[in-house]
Amino acid sequence: MGGIQVLRGGAQPEVSDFDLAWLERGDEVRKPLGYAAEVAFEEVAPVRGFPSYRGQRHFPGLYWSATTGRHVGFESWLERDHAILMDFDPQVVGFASHPRSS
Repeated sequence: MGGIQVLRGGAQPEVSDFDLAWLERGDEVRKPLGYAAEVAFEEVAPVRGFPSYRGQRHFPGLYWSATTGRHVGFESWLERDHAILMDFDPQVVGFASHPRSS
């Protein structure tokens, strides 16, 4: 199934069952998901921009986050709404949109 693990009988996957991949200085880094807590993805630039053009069917923009103290890009109102929900959640300490590790 292309790297997707299917668990049967109500078994729950463990954090160690998943890998996370990102670019760092142009090289791919692949680590166990638990390692992600040590990477400040919210402090890196997006992997691509959020272009807007006449006649497009979605609404990109920037949301000012009180949690991160900076703008977070979004490509649709749905992404913006999720950013707002995360910004108001006291358990969220940071979030980013399409982060690129530099």
